[in-house]
Amino acid sequence: MLMTVLSVIANIVYLVVLNTELYTDRVKMPTGDVREWHRSPATRLNISGQTFLFYLQIVLAAVSIITNVLLLFGVRNNIVKTIRLVSTIGSTVMFIIIMIVTADSNARYV
Repeated sequence: MLMTVLSVIANIVYLVVLNTELYTDRVKMPTGDVREWHRSPATRLNISGQTFLFYLQIVLAAVSIITNVLLLFGVRNNIVKTIRLVSTIGSTVMFIIIMIVTADSNARYV
C-alpha cells in the first residue's frame, strides 16, 4: 500500500519537474546583446529534437499511475503487480535519462 502511494507521488513529481523551468540558456546575438531563456527539461528536449523521450516518460508514468490506482482499488492480480513494478522502474530510469540528456543538450535549428 505504501509503495503504491509513493509510486503515484513520484510519477507526479517527475512530470512536474520535467515542466519546471530549471535551465537558463544564454546566447550572444549578432548585435552583441546577450539573450537569455529559461527553459524546462521538456522544452529542451523539444528544441533538441528528442521529444520521443518525453512522450515515453508520459506513457510510462501513465501506465504506472493507472496500475497503482487499480491496486489501490483492490485488484490483486500478479500481472498488474508486475506491470506496476516494471512501469515504475521504467519511469524512474527514463526520468534520470531525460535529466542527463537535457543537461547537455544543444538547440537544433532547421
